[in-house]
Amino acid sequence: MILLMSLCFVSMTLFCLAMEKHRKQILSSEFINFPLPQIMVVSFKPLAWVMLFITLTISVEQYGWSIGPAVFFGALSGCLLPLILLLTYRANLIILVSVLLAIILFVIEL
Repeated sequence: MILLMSLCFVSMTLFCLAMEKHRKQILSSEFINFPLPQIMVVSFKPLAWVMLFITLTISVEQYGWSIGPAVFFGALSGCLLPLILLLTYRANLIILVSVLLAIILFVIEL
């Protein structure tokens, strides 16, 4: 379940980075003040959809077709609440949380 929620969080972060308004919110810290290349900005949304599809596939393989999609949407809903709260109150922490979740995923899968 941690794997599914982490992948959902990272993919939803990519969706946020695909939108100009949220990208400005997330990247507005004093450490990240350079413009992203246009090819990178355009690739965020397809990458997010691919990650969501991979997450759904993993969920179905772990839990089967009877409960897998329900677990996927539960993980998606569970990761959206912290993302929405972070986007509202501490948007500059979203990148840090996403990177930490990616590292945790890597450690778990070893």
